[in-house]
Amino acid sequence: MDFNNNVSILLATYNSSKFLKDQLDSLINQTYQDWKLFIRDDGSTDDTIDIISGYSASDSRIVLIKDDCENLGAAKSFMQLVKIIESDFYFFCDHDDVWLRDKLETSLTVLRRESQIDTKKPFIVHSDLYVVDQNLNVVNESFWKSSGIKPNVINNKMFIQVFNFVTGCTMGFNRKARDISVDFPENIPMHDWWITLNVLMNGGKVININRPLIYYRQHNSNEVGARNVNFKYFVDRILNFQVSLNYYANHIKFLKSINGHGTFKYYLIRIYYSLIRKI
Repeated sequence: MDFNNNVSILLATYNSSKFLKDQLDSLINQTYQDWKLFIRDDGSTDDTIDIISGYSASDSRIVLIKDDCENLGAAKSFMQLVKIIESDFYFFCDHDDVWLRDKLETSLTVLRRESQIDTKKPFIVHSDLYVVDQNLNVVNESFWKSSGIKPNVINNKMFIQVFNFVTGCTMGFNRKARDISVDFPENIPMHDWWITLNVLMNGGKVININRPLIYYRQHNSNEVGARNVNFKYFVDRILNFQVSLNYYANHIKFLKSINGHGTFKYYLIRIYYSLIRKI
């Protein structure tokens, strides 16, 4: 099977049957059509495989990847696809979202332009998102605003070690970004964070598209979801302080393994950004 392609969309599924068709239809209806979709399933027990097989039978651009790996979890499942697919440009895709029709064309135009300016530099492009409920009704017009994400503030190698501001399902990147990220540690936090970290730590560039290009669906099965960063959010964090501390400790341990920030600097940056993110 040919795993070489100029524009590759990477989709990791797991028991995705409820919303998968909406996402696949939104890919098929993109204004830019010269792409290939590679899907790796992580051991689904519902109808996910049947749905993928039906779509791939009618559209040769949709390819189900079969391997002998065990259940890897979301981050490693996506990185497995990054590892085996050869492409000029990559786009991550979640199973339960819906892409606006010009999502791929808009992102790819930016990626190609930047990659032509500097052929040796790693680039990422990402966008804001509409936050929607499970029926695609808009709950928030801007994920960045509702979550207190300020991409222009934290788009640098100091903040990226503490806060990931790139939402993987909006993310596209060039081959250079892939090549410097394809080898990853066992305690990788998330696939999008790992690649963004590598790009910014190696002199690359993350380009922000300041408008939503995706309907970011929120439902009971979200592994990572949208959170309103408001007063209630901070109260909940205080009430669940021990959980937060455990998370921070694991994150610091990961950073130390890659020669990143130490404990003091990590908490200093976290406190600073927590103070300014709702200003």
